[in-house]
Amino acid sequence: MRLGLHTSVLSTVLAALGSAVHANEVPLEQWHLGINIGYGVMSNPLHGGDNVHLYLVPDVAYYTDTWYLDNNQVGYTFVNQDEHVLSAITEINPETRFFVDWHPSNVFALQAGSSSLLADSPARVRVDELDTRRWAFDAGFEYHYFTGIGQFQAKALADVSDVYRGWRAQASWRWGYRIGQWVLEPNIGINYSSSEQNDYFYGLSREETGGYGAIVVGSSIQPYAKIDVSYLVDEHNALRMHFGYIDYHTQAEASPLFKDSSSLTLFIGVKHLF
Repeated sequence: MRLGLHTSVLSTVLAALGSAVHANEVPLEQWHLGINIGYGVMSNPLHGGDNVHLYLVPDVAYYTDTWYLDNNQVGYTFVNQDEHVLSAITEINPETRFFVDWHPSNVFALQAGSSSLLADSPARVRVDELDTRRWAFDAGFEYHYFTGIGQFQAKALADVSDVYRGWRAQASWRWGYRIGQWVLEPNIGINYSSSEQNDYFYGLSREETGGYGAIVVGSSIQPYAKIDVSYLVDEHNALRMHFGYIDYHTQAEASPLFKDSSSLTLFIGVKHLF
């Protein structure tokens, strides 16, 4: 057995109900497949960008002693202790999700922003008026620290696909509580986006601004928070509600692409573990 690095507390509790596995561990060398069925929405903070409607949200994981697949992430673990886990990881950069109709960050997902734009900037620019923002592939390292009251996670990744030529990082604290049939999973953290990443995805060229001049966004930090509330029905099913918030205030102040300074995700439905 080994600890599931990204598998939710709900998934491991459901797995534990149907086996002798401890609720913090996942069985090795077997697929862990789940599906969330219900209704939800992920708001798109960009002008002209469509909100993402969530009806079927899959959970897919496969763990061995060293390497694993967990939804959008593939990793190789070379330090695997009770409290400390260090892995090399690869994943698709999530920022493209606001510019395309389909993206892994949307598939595996579960107003007004203030503006300090200069007078020689366009009031707003729509997503469908931009040059294509290409998908990017990132690689880096991820560290987990497990305690009796929660889990600290930190990761740093750089673009290895020569798309935006920058890097990003994340630090978070996740903990879970089970009270009878109820499972509560809060998660708070911050994302760091380098100036190269922000400028590629949310900056604008002179052509895209209609001749006003290029817009540079610069680096930023985005606080975020998530919470899952679930009710266990049996060893395969649970009622589930998910709420997520991520702050884009810095980018919204710098780029006329943004109509909102945050993105919200809400999902209510049923989780089934196969």
